[in-house]
Amino acid sequence: MKDVAAAIAVRDKRVLITRRAPGQNLEGLWEFPGGKVELGETVQDCIERELAEELGIEVRAGEVLIESAYHYTGGAINLIGIEVEIIGGEFELTVHDAYQWVEPLALREIELAPADLPLAEEVIRRHG
Repeated sequence: MKDVAAAIAVRDKRVLITRRAPGQNLEGLWEFPGGKVELGETVQDCIERELAEELGIEVRAGEVLIESAYHYTGGAINLIGIEVEIIGGEFELTVHDAYQWVEPLALREIELAPADLPLAEEVIRRHG
């Protein structure tokens, strides 16, 4: 099972989500941005690296909020939701074709990647 870090960024009572671009795995689905934890990397280091690479933003990683195991056709992942604070940069999309800030309750109306659903419920519980 692969560990995958996912950013939970909340600003002005809204949470950041991104949509996977055409041609990407899970294309068209919304998610909390992030990526695979590399060997020897902490989940906090991972989320800071991934958001710099995929979104062009600098974040400060905080605590782990929730973990969610999910079995996709291509393999199982352990999705680790990490609280982050955006501290710099401008959004530049690479593997995503859109991003938006949404109210937590709106997450229930958006087509999220399946592994992200428990994270969405935790965001709603904490910030909804």
